[in-house]
Amino acid sequence: MDTEVQRLIDLSNALLDLEELGSSGHITRSRVRLADLVEAAVAPHLRTAERTGRVLTVETADTSVEADARWLVPAIGNLLDNALRHGRGAVHLTATLPGSGLRLRVTDEGPGFPDEFLPRAFDRFARAEASRTSEGSGLGLAFVHAVAVAHGGTARAENSGHGSAITLDLPC
Repeated sequence: MDTEVQRLIDLSNALLDLEELGSSGHITRSRVRLADLVEAAVAPHLRTAERTGRVLTVETADTSVEADARWLVPAIGNLLDNALRHGRGAVHLTATLPGSGLRLRVTDEGPGFPDEFLPRAFDRFARAEASRTSEGSGLGLAFVHAVAVAHGGTARAENSGHGSAITLDLPC
C-alpha cells in the first residue's frame, strides 16, 4: 500500500509540474554554466548506468546559457532515465550551441521507438507498448516537451538508425 500511495503522490506532483509549466511566467532564466547544468542532471544517473553495465557519456560545450535550471535539470534527467530504462547499449548526451540556441540530445543504442508511438511520444500518459510492463506514468516525455515549450523551444523524438534520439532545441 505504501508503494501505491507513493506512486500516486509522484503522479500528482508530475501533473502539478505540467500545469505550472503550462501557465505563463514560471520560467525564470538566469545565466548558468552549461557544464554545471548538465552535471547536475547526469550525476543521479551514473550509479544506475554503472550498476546495469551501461556506458553514459557526455559532451558539453564550454559556455554559459540563459535557462531555467529548476526545470531543465529534471527534464534532462527524465531523458536519461528513459534511455537507461527503455534503451540498450551506451547512452550519450550532447549539449551544444549550434547557431544562437542550445541543443540537448540524448541517444541510446536500443531498438528505438515503435513507429506508431512517435507521433504521440510527448502526449501525457503515452507509453510505448514495449514499456507498459515497466514502472512509469507516461508523463516523463510530456514534462520534457513542456519544459522545451516553456523555454520557447521544441522537442522531437526519432529513431536514429542506431537506437532512439530525443532532441531539445532551446533559444538562449
